[in-house]
Amino acid sequence: MKQALRLYGRIKSNQIILIAILGVLVTCFIGGVNTYYGRAITNIGSDSELGGVLMGIMLIAAGAATYADQTRHLNTWLSTQSASRRQFFISKVVWMIIAPIILGAAIDLFMSITIRSDNLHKVASNNLNDGVELFYVASVVVLVSTIVGPIWQKIVGSFFALVVCSSLSVGVNTISIDFGMKELVQNAEFTTLVTFIVALLLLGASYYIVGIIGIESEHDAVRVPALRWPVVIFVFISTLFLPLNESPLTASSFVLPVVLSVITFIFVFKPKLSWQK
Repeated sequence: MKQALRLYGRIKSNQIILIAILGVLVTCFIGGVNTYYGRAITNIGSDSELGGVLMGIMLIAAGAATYADQTRHLNTWLSTQSASRRQFFISKVVWMIIAPIILGAAIDLFMSITIRSDNLHKVASNNLNDGVELFYVASVVVLVSTIVGPIWQKIVGSFFALVVCSSLSVGVNTISIDFGMKELVQNAEFTTLVTFIVALLLLGASYYIVGIIGIESEHDAVRVPALRWPVVIFVFISTLFLPLNESPLTASSFVLPVVLSVITFIFVFKPKLSWQK
């Protein structure tokens, strides 16, 4: 495991350094604008949102760097090394997800200490909540990116999954409140713990899938054959029962789910209806 961490870290060292520099530059920019406009963007120190902003920006950059691995066939080369694919998967999670989150929180805390903030506990609490939420978002993207092959389909699928998960979270909170669990749902510590556990479960699923798929399946729409039909069914059900609005089901409600399901079916199974590569 240590060898996998060192090897992947050394290979991606330039990009990791650039991501860190990006975080510092964003901090300098926001700090400069805040100073000029009287802290109009974020209130650095006290209960600032700087940590969450930095984490989000650096995670996006890390995601772009990870997707670029596919174009350079880095994964194919890594498979020839002594470490396993699952070990390299953990290395990617550490360097491209956990490291940016920790760095964003560290920069925010450093800024707060520098200006002698009297509310460091609030800053640390906000960074913890933002970090766990972004860790959950990253785990959803990782799971979709593990199952799906082509890069543009990874991006589209991740966006769709995040929209569905967001709608599902709102629905679960509403149901919980209806069952008299309002105080529990609104408890920040409980929500953070549940979010973290769900993120770990999603990463665990990705870890398992990585061990049963091969490099040769990178160009398949769904890299796990057993998940092809579940993906199509997921698109249909989620589009039908998790709409962005709460309008009742009508005949027109089935139009979008059917269209998206057919498109998904074409790309997943590639029947004769689809075009040639």
